[in-house]
Amino acid sequence: MTLDKLDQPNAYLIYETAVGHVEKVRAEDEIAELFSKISILYDLKNIAYLAVNIPGMPINDPYLAVTYSSEWVKHYRKNRYVEIDPTIRKGFSEMLPFDWHHLPTSQSPRLEHFFGEASDFGVGRQGLTVPVRGQLGERAIFSIASDLPLRAWENVRGLYMRDFQVLATHFHQMMLRLQGIERDEAMLARREIECLFWTSEGKSAEECAMILGLSARTVRAYLENARRKLDVVTTTQAVAKALKLDLLSPQL
Repeated sequence: MTLDKLDQPNAYLIYETAVGHVEKVRAEDEIAELFSKISILYDLKNIAYLAVNIPGMPINDPYLAVTYSSEWVKHYRKNRYVEIDPTIRKGFSEMLPFDWHHLPTSQSPRLEHFFGEASDFGVGRQGLTVPVRGQLGERAIFSIASDLPLRAWENVRGLYMRDFQVLATHFHQMMLRLQGIERDEAMLARREIECLFWTSEGKSAEECAMILGLSARTVRAYLENARRKLDVVTTTQAVAKALKLDLLSPQL
């Protein structure tokens, strides 16, 4: 069964499996295996994560984790492609995810050449970048690439866009945890974040339960825990405060 033909329960099982893989990582040397598992789940060619302005780290020392070939990384650095790479420029200046297919590469021969070389080096023919804004002032971009034909990629992207957005945030939180960085604000559990997020999207407890594979009673319990941790009275106040503190990640 291909990814674009999966029904919602199976799609959610893939999401749960992916998040579970992220949460099990305890050391940086496990990230390569993590990326490999996620790539298999979603039929991806490559995954890349780049973070800057990380508390406690030198300002010119970004955090980078990629599955690109060493040849492409070397070629990229040699040609100083970081200066023109639109996924980095756009990723650090905007908040919403964007598909590489929609980047204005045709307006610049150098960009066309850049993406042509990226494809030749096995980066992937299609791609998506998800910006992440951290509560502590850090910024990151989470990019995925695929070798699927455009039509098939659009189907997968449409089906799993929410997965990719949430996974970007989970991976960012994992990176902070591995770096020993703790937030000063109340830490919400993953389920509490998910319930608040879907509530912010206008979903009822029953609808959240259906989406998350939980009972409505369990969803209400998670929302109650979130209200307590955020020191508010209503769920509406909890959503507003969580968004203000960037605990839900506004781009999800």
